[in-house]
Amino acid sequence: MMPIKHRMEITYYTMKSVNILPFRPDISNFLPNKRLKKVFTFFVFSCFVLLNSSCSRLNEVEGLKVEIWQNGSPINCNAFERNQQVWSIQRLAFFISDVRLSSENTEHQVQLSSTPWQTDDVVLIQPHFADCGTKSEGGDEISQDELAILGSLKTNNYLQFLVPVDIETSEQLSFTLAVPFALNHQNPLLQPSPLNLPSMFWSWRSGHKFFRLDMQGPNKHWVFHLGSVGCSAVSTMRAPNEECVQPNRINFQLDKKRDGTKLVMHLDRLIANTSMQKSDSCLFHSGQESCSVLMSNLKTQDVFEWL
Repeated sequence: MMPIKHRMEITYYTMKSVNILPFRPDISNFLPNKRLKKVFTFFVFSCFVLLNSSCSRLNEVEGLKVEIWQNGSPINCNAFERNQQVWSIQRLAFFISDVRLSSENTEHQVQLSSTPWQTDDVVLIQPHFADCGTKSEGGDEISQDELAILGSLKTNNYLQFLVPVDIETSEQLSFTLAVPFALNHQNPLLQPSPLNLPSMFWSWRSGHKFFRLDMQGPNKHWVFHLGSVGCSAVSTMRAPNEECVQPNRINFQLDKKRDGTKLVMHLDRLIANTSMQKSDSCLFHSGQESCSVLMSNLKTQDVFEWL
């Protein structure tokens, strides 16, 4: 019997490896569609804008606080010592106008908010001083008429901006210690507050007192009233048609020394080199040599600083 021979065929199968390690799925299957991509992108962008805006607001201020210093420290009450004598401040007030902030390449005028103490361009600073218990003699207290104008406010040590200002990018503060000529000689009865306060006004012809300092010492009274002089008009009840001979407006340009939130007036620098005698007062009458000293101090002694 013949053996049956079977031919063996070896079949090779080639297996293609699919989805075996390393597993690399198509990432596009897990990404959102185009619409969701746009929503996600807008959300991220909005968060960035809000975060950036919030950081900018941290640098914005609504105004500047004004402080009066003596010998490098704030005056906390209405009395201080000078040359071993105690002096009390009976009245200190001054006008500031044309406030400007500037950086390296830009400068812009800062508009002020309208309050009883300021118009959109002029502010009256009248700082608060606590009572030190000193006796006031011959002082000029705020009248009832002025209280009616100012309401319950007797003092103001704040320069308030109309809109917040980014103070970090500002490098220099400039202003004028005065009332502008266009506003200085108008009828005070028709002027808005604080330009209608009798205690800060001389006459139509002479205009306002830009700076007023009344102080009481041991048995003596000393004052400094700054304003325009040499004004020409047909009478004291008429305004001049042109600028006065001595406008006495002083411009300040102050570099920022700290964070820029505070304006400081140094009283000791203002009254330096004066004897503080009654005869040494300055009302800009003829023959008052102390006026020249005080004006020189305002211009050269860094009476104002921006801190």
